[in-house]
Amino acid sequence: MNTPFNNDIDLSKFKKTFADNGKIRVNDILPFENAAHLYQALSERFVFDNAMAIDGQNIVVSPDEWKALKDEQKKQTYFKLMENAAKGNGFSYGRKYITDDESDELIKSFYTALNGEDVLNAMSELTGVGELNYASMQVTRFIPGQFLTRHKDVVDAEGRKLAYVFNLSPEWHPDWGGLLQFFNEDGSTSESWTPNFNTLSLFTVENIHSVTYLTPFAKKPRFSITGWFGKR
Repeated sequence: MNTPFNNDIDLSKFKKTFADNGKIRVNDILPFENAAHLYQALSERFVFDNAMAIDGQNIVVSPDEWKALKDEQKKQTYFKLMENAAKGNGFSYGRKYITDDESDELIKSFYTALNGEDVLNAMSELTGVGELNYASMQVTRFIPGQFLTRHKDVVDAEGRKLAYVFNLSPEWHPDWGGLLQFFNEDGSTSESWTPNFNTLSLFTVENIHSVTYLTPFAKKPRFSITGWFGKR
């Protein structure tokens, strides 16, 4: 089987856990050197747009567009962002969508691999979700002050079935924030996962989850490659 995953990892061992919980976390998912190269790509070669949710709309602002805003416009945007987030509806983080036209060869090859038949079949076998035929991808960066409030990833129009996160931040300290949290329907926390380097988080899109606020004292950005496996 031709996948980018660590050959020492037997994904079949995680099938029962996924069947029971609808989510798994797999450490050392990629060969270490490959994960290090992906981290280098994200930390050195990418420019991230600012993705925000304001008044029910998803807004993407480039660094140049943000810089061009007047101070008062920035203050108003920030106020609305915080006001919405306080009501449990909001996000703020850096992202870049990856497509077949991606110019970075390393990231494009990873995107191509995830969309390959071997990976899609492996994900179907692992999770019991059959006939997966695509993987979307975005590279993401969270810096202090950014967050993702509670939500589900269900988007029927896209046929999303599974959400994935390849965590690519070395030596992450849990006190810095940026934790992937899962919730029960009543809002109580069920699990909280630190974004340890070279760890895969995989879960069904029906899981309620968030990314906790990145604290002002976080020493580095939180980088990851994320997206969805689905059926179209």
